[in-house]
Amino acid sequence: MSAEPILFIIGSGDESDRVAQTGAMQISVAGASDLHKLLLEREPYELLHVSRNFFRQTRERRLLHYRVLVNLITEAEQSSRTLDNLRKLLRGVPGKIINPPEAVLRSTRDRVARMLSGIPGLIVPKAARLRGDKPALAARMLDTAGIKPPIILRQAGTHGGKIIGCFDSVDATVAALVAGEHVATEFIDFRSADGLYRKYRMFFIGPHTILRHMLVSDSWNVHASARSIFMASRPELVAEERSLFETEDDPLATNVRQVLDEVHRKMALDFFGMDFGVTQDGKVVLFEANATMSFFPFSSDPQYDYLRRCFAPAQAAFRELLGLPSQAGPALSISLQSA
Repeated sequence: MSAEPILFIIGSGDESDRVAQTGAMQISVAGASDLHKLLLEREPYELLHVSRNFFRQTRERRLLHYRVLVNLITEAEQSSRTLDNLRKLLRGVPGKIINPPEAVLRSTRDRVARMLSGIPGLIVPKAARLRGDKPALAARMLDTAGIKPPIILRQAGTHGGKIIGCFDSVDATVAALVAGEHVATEFIDFRSADGLYRKYRMFFIGPHTILRHMLVSDSWNVHASARSIFMASRPELVAEERSLFETEDDPLATNVRQVLDEVHRKMALDFFGMDFGVTQDGKVVLFEANATMSFFPFSSDPQYDYLRRCFAPAQAAFRELLGLPSQAGPALSISLQSA
C-alpha cells in the first residue's frame, strides 16, 4: 500500500456508535454521503470511525501522513457532537481535508436557508428550528420567522421526503410536534404549467456541477418512489427527463444555471447535493442543499438507463477532488483503522 493513502472518515451519528460494513467501500452509516461508491476500482485507503465517545478512547491516532482526508460524516443535525469531535481531531493535520467538519456543521436546513437567502432568482423558503417540548415557544418562533401556512414540519436530521406533515395553520403545526427538535419550512407552490411537480437534483463536486435526476409527480412531496409510482407509466415524462441527459447543450435554462452557480459559490462544501424546483415564471425554489444527499442507487428499470450517463462525470469529478489520477490502478488491499 502507498505510504500516503486516502483516509475516509466515517461516523454513526450522536445516537448510535454502530457502523455496518459489508465489504470493501460498502460503508453504511446513517447521515453520511455515499459518494465513496464512485470509486468502483480500488484505491489505497483507510477508514477511521469517529464516534461521539471518540475522545474516551486511549488509542493513539496518527493522522499526519495522510495526503487526503475525506469527511463522510455529513448530517449536521444528527451528528453535531461527532462532527465537533472530528473538528478537534483534525487541528494541525497538514493533509487536504475534504468537507471540513466546521463547514458541515453550518449546513443545517435553517442555516443554509439564511446563507442562500438573497440570491437573485432563488426562492428560499423561510425555515425555523422548533423544540417539541415547548409548543408555546414554537408558535412564537414561527411568528418571529414570518412563516405562514402551509407549513412543512419535519424532525431535524431527516431526509428522503420524510415529513411529519404539511399543515394549514400554526395551531395544527404546533399540535403535531413530537419529542426532539424540528424544522418548520414554509411551503412554496412549484407546480409546472401542466399541474405536475418536478424536482431536480444536482451534485456539486469540486468545481463541477452534475445533474443526477428530474423526478415528476402529481404530489408536491416528490421523492424516489415517484419514478415507479408515477413516471413509469407516462413515457412522455420519461422522455422529458431523458432529453436532459442526451442534449449536447446545457440541460438547464440560463437563469437556473446562474442561480446554481451562485449557490455553489456560497456553500462552503467541497461536495454537496441540491434539490430544487422551478416555478412557472422560471424562479428556482430551494428544497435542501447538503452533503448528505444520496447519489445512489440507480433504477433497475431499463427505461431509465440514461441516468447512468451522470456516473462517469461524477466519478471523474470526485477523483479530481481527491487528487487521484483519471484512471484507477489495480485493486489494492484495505486496512481498517477505528476508534
